[in-house]
Amino acid sequence: MKKLIPFAICLVTCAAFMVAQPDRKKTFRQLHALEGTWLMKTKTGAVGERWKITDSLQLQSLGFRINGKDTVTTESVSLQWKDAEIHYTSTVLNQNNQEPIVFKMTSADKKVYIFENPEHDFPKRIVYRIISADSLHAYIDAGKKDPVKRLDFFYKKVKDQKL
Repeated sequence: MKKLIPFAICLVTCAAFMVAQPDRKKTFRQLHALEGTWLMKTKTGAVGERWKITDSLQLQSLGFRINGKDTVTTESVSLQWKDAEIHYTSTVLNQNNQEPIVFKMTSADKKVYIFENPEHDFPKRIVYRIISADSLHAYIDAGKKDPVKRLDFFYKKVKDQKL
């Protein structure tokens, strides 16, 4: 009987993992709603993200800002299904020695997707909330312990344009 208990625990753990896999893949497919160009107007121009589905396991984005007629790329992002997890990998120009920073998805509920890296200085958390097909609220913050330090981005989807 004592030998059966570890086996039973292992069996239940494996079964739970196998059930969770399709849900994570479904979540990743839901993130395909990010595809397209998203803009938020600011006092000095606009900021935005352009998402593209590269294959069934990856989306890529370029973050940018627009000042007048100038468009400057500020960040590249890879959103990827990898090792049974969803990873948000960001490379910000002129920060972190151009090294990519990985955030793991920690929550996905009701079109709110949370990615966290508690070891990173700022942000520690990146959150996307898909409000509708053409409205997106994203924010970055210092994590659950300091959610006051936060930057909000209220995006509207626009027709793709050359940037």
